[in-house]
Amino acid sequence: MQPQPRFKADVAIPRAGLEAGRVTFTFKHVPLNEMAAMEKRKNQTGLDFVESITEAWALPDDFTRDNLTRLANNYPQALEAIITTFYRELLGQREKN
Repeated sequence: MQPQPRFKADVAIPRAGLEAGRVTFTFKHVPLNEMAAMEKRKNQTGLDFVESITEAWALPDDFTRDNLTRLANNYPQALEAIITTFYRELLGQREKN
């Protein structure tokens, strides 16, 4: 009845003129009641939310807020892709190939 506290999932990050880049993120398992409270936080940015649900990535750069900001600035759909992947995995709605 107790899920693993963390899970990994590949996030497809859209890149202009190229195939989507795949980055493996380590997500925090968040129970749905806590998720509802997280979603209602006032003045929370997409970056804040991504920071609250992730804890690592499989990139050579350190997983820091500055590097997350750089990712979001260079790849405008990155945060949306990370959040979408998190919800899809958390809810067990994996994509079919």
